[in-house]
Amino acid sequence: MNVLIALPHYFKEVDQATYGSDRRGQRQARSIALFQCFNSLLAMQKNADDLILNISAEGLQSAGSLSERREVTLEIHVFTDGINMINSVLNIYKEGINVHTFELANSRHLPLKARDHLIENGHAYDLCLYMEDDLIIRDSEFLDKQIWFIKESEHRAVLMPHRTEWVPNGNGQRLLVDGPLKKEFIERFYTPKCNAAQGTFKGRGVIFDQSDNPHSGLFCISGVQAKQLATLEQPVHGFIGPLETAATLTVLRRYLVLKPAWKDRDFLWIEHGHPSFRGYCSKWSKLDDSVEINENERPRLSQ
Repeated sequence: MNVLIALPHYFKEVDQATYGSDRRGQRQARSIALFQCFNSLLAMQKNADDLILNISAEGLQSAGSLSERREVTLEIHVFTDGINMINSVLNIYKEGINVHTFELANSRHLPLKARDHLIENGHAYDLCLYMEDDLIIRDSEFLDKQIWFIKESEHRAVLMPHRTEWVPNGNGQRLLVDGPLKKEFIERFYTPKCNAAQGTFKGRGVIFDQSDNPHSGLFCISGVQAKQLATLEQPVHGFIGPLETAATLTVLRRYLVLKPAWKDRDFLWIEHGHPSFRGYCSKWSKLDDSVEINENERPRLSQ
């Protein structure tokens, strides 16, 4: 499996911050998030052969081929403005990433540059992954689930994960930060639907919803889908700001965008490595209404 990955990277401390990437006093936290983001990506690479550090012989030794291991190669591209970036982390991973520099009137448009590179070049890859630079993928089967979903849907759908943060003093609870958006906003794009599809991955049945919040800070498409998108003019605004437009509206305009149903949320989730939502756990009270699960018709992904 060959995977093309594109990430916008930006960090600048300002007084009136909109995102975690411009919040004062957060350089260390942002550095840790970027470090873990790169680590989680590189951990998804797989080779049939590994190396042993042979201390006694003072050399490197082949561990032998794992014939059942599926080889995965990643090509990681990072897009910066050349100024507002965390060089200390980028330098650690300089042998595993490709850094691109753009001089832009507005550096907030870096996500659009990363998105465009992915779509323009993605036709030559099995998978194309756009993601924000503070996301951490801990699921070793993340790419396998994505390519399974795309093939089952015959390249007509895109699967978004649930983005999570740890709940303070929650004893392992996760806060799913991309909860329901206001009805009048999301219905500009589509009408949400529970049980929009179902599928079976390695024996596990999973229900998928057309969520009332499609945003996850990333999208994953096939090379076929990248080629399809390359024939279209890409949006530069329309879903909150350039960051969200790049991550969500890019695919939302063309494909059915699904997420695992709440009850299947652990099928595909990612960690928001620079938490910015968990403060709401102490500000907002817990609602009494439970999330309704509609048990209506569940079409197969390929239908």
